[in-house]
Amino acid sequence: MVQHLNGEDMNVEIILNIFLTSFLGVSHVFVIVTSLVWRLRRFHKGLHYSAIGLGYLFLSIYVGMFLPIGGFTFLDGGASGTKALIAAAIICPFLLFFAIRGFCYCIYIDGCEVVKRTLFREVRIDLRDKSVIIDDSEPWTITFWISIRSDKNQITFNSRRTEGDIRSFVKNCKIIHKSQ
Repeated sequence: MVQHLNGEDMNVEIILNIFLTSFLGVSHVFVIVTSLVWRLRRFHKGLHYSAIGLGYLFLSIYVGMFLPIGGFTFLDGGASGTKALIAAAIICPFLLFFAIRGFCYCIYIDGCEVVKRTLFREVRIDLRDKSVIIDDSEPWTITFWISIRSDKNQITFNSRRTEGDIRSFVKNCKIIHKSQ
């Protein structure tokens, strides 16, 4: 066994609690720092998912903090707290994945090209190309899908999750496409 500072043995449960708490803290800090660096270097104003990313981040912080706090407040010697930490360590990575996906996403017009940029990938479609199809199906409904595709690439997004002026964006894309 590992000796604690005051001479008592540290049992495996305490070591597991320290490891899981550190894992949760480091993973949240990693997502926040990665998202901030990406947004400072790669983000362009246009269409984005920032509010969705922020929502998933706050949900992950809430689950990662308050679930274990609730578990450790029970009077069962911390066994519920360890179970809550394990549950948080399983749930939070999924929430953090969606958070970083929402933060590191933008679609914008760069000259005559539409650019979709994510954390690891960038897709460019030249609007001057004759093979480009701009499909904004059912613009009269509440949620509609926009698809801009060429022979090589495709950019698809919907109006429900995407933030920004979608109608103006599609209108500008059509103007650039027709002016070629």
